[in-house]
Amino acid sequence: MFKTVFQSYKKLPISLSKIGLALILVCLFFIAKEYTNHLVNQFNYPFSWFYESTHIVLNYLMWFLIAPLVHLVVKKMQVKTKTFLQTLLLISTTFLLAIVHNAVTTKFYDIVFFFSTGYMKDFFGQNGMIGLIVGSFSSLIELLVIMALFFAVDYQRRYLKNQKELIAAQIDSLQMQLHPHFLFNTLHSISSMIDIDPNMAQKMLTKIGDLMRTMLENDLEQLITIEQELSFIGSYLDLEQIRYSDKMVVNYSIPEDILKKKIPNMLLQPIIENVIKFGVASAIDKCIIDIKITEHDLNAKSNFLALEVSNTSENRATSEKAKGTGVGLKNIKKRLQGYYGGQYFFSSSYKTDNLYVTKICLPIEN
Repeated sequence: MFKTVFQSYKKLPISLSKIGLALILVCLFFIAKEYTNHLVNQFNYPFSWFYESTHIVLNYLMWFLIAPLVHLVVKKMQVKTKTFLQTLLLISTTFLLAIVHNAVTTKFYDIVFFFSTGYMKDFFGQNGMIGLIVGSFSSLIELLVIMALFFAVDYQRRYLKNQKELIAAQIDSLQMQLHPHFLFNTLHSISSMIDIDPNMAQKMLTKIGDLMRTMLENDLEQLITIEQELSFIGSYLDLEQIRYSDKMVVNYSIPEDILKKKIPNMLLQPIIENVIKFGVASAIDKCIIDIKITEHDLNAKSNFLALEVSNTSENRATSEKAKGTGVGLKNIKKRLQGYYGGQYFFSSSYKTDNLYVTKICLPIEN
């Protein structure tokens, strides 16, 4: 029984600790209000801290005790398909809760008053009934405020959940766009090699099989470790190394202690693909690719990852500075926006005539 009651409190849209804190603050506020009112009106009797505090605490403690019932009524009201009878029943239940709250609170206060003075008020007398009716209106107002608060928090939770599901769906869609884009470019490279060097094309087909296996293994994960991403990038570069063995040099600078940090799946692949397309392919001499990942501390509580991919080439086949503005980089920006909102940095541009740098800064995902 106690477990069931405790579970009903855990299902409240506001945590018990926050409800308890709000209860204390509200009680203190109204006790101070009553004391201020007593001073302002200069009543000819002393202010009773005990009775006023007891009355106020009992009032809001009762709301705390019936909070699961209030939340249940709010949840029923949120159901759109309600009959007229169900609507009438919910309205009647709301009024009944206000009356029961006021009646029970008043009776408990009368009992406390009886033990202190020896006098028990007539609960069902004329004055008692008038007090019950008037007090029930006050309880109804308090009940409506509590219900509005529960409704607002429930609505916010549903809204945030729907937004998260929508963003997750958008990210999945963007991630799926990368697969055909990546495969099309890779297969195009292989097809161009078939007539030139069939053996090399065969090696490339073997490598793309390994890449497909890795893609399928990581396909269900939106976030993967840096180690997994680098493993995929390594296989992809091995594939391109077959084509550009005499033109491409790859350097890595990644500390071992950050390999388990998580980043979005296939984050670096479109960047590396742009480097191959606009850096390696157009280079006359060697093109040096540097992949660097570092961790930086902003303050004692937060830090971020800096991912940098740069490529240099002293001689280029064309002087025009090509920029990767296709699916890859646009996809990266949209995915980063979905994952991190505005808490990320992305830049991709020429730093010098022969140095192109893409840099991404992300909050740490443990």
